[in-house]
Amino acid sequence: MIISIIIWMVSIVIAALYYKSSMQKLRTPYTFSYIVSEYQLGTYHMPLFIATRLAPLLIVVELLTAVWILLPWTRLYGFVLGASLQFVFILLMFTNMGRSFPYGCGCFKMNAPSVIKARHAWGNLVLCFVQVSVVIWIVVAG
Repeated sequence: MIISIIIWMVSIVIAALYYKSSMQKLRTPYTFSYIVSEYQLGTYHMPLFIATRLAPLLIVVELLTAVWILLPWTRLYGFVLGASLQFVFILLMFTNMGRSFPYGCGCFKMNAPSVIKARHAWGNLVLCFVQVSVVIWIVVAG
């Protein structure tokens, strides 16, 4: 009973984070496309024509994650999707650590220059850990 309440509370908090993040990006999707294009994959920036197609997909996936986490019958899938997103974000954060982004890093603040710092990566790591823990608990406890 206590674990169910804790999972509900965690679900509400994490769903709110994904919702807030997706709504921020949805307000300025073109800016978010530029942010996505600034991330380096190896030594190359992502081409803008790819970023303009990938950015809306990321926004939809974040919003879908928020909804799935709130619904009891899709909660497991929402947490798996969220943990997968966080894993990708962690890789991007660590590979771009210390780089300056003219439009922001795409986290919560946009339209303002920012530098990716360790706290960004650690925040994503903690969020990923919490989601993986919930997935394990749901799978094990049934």
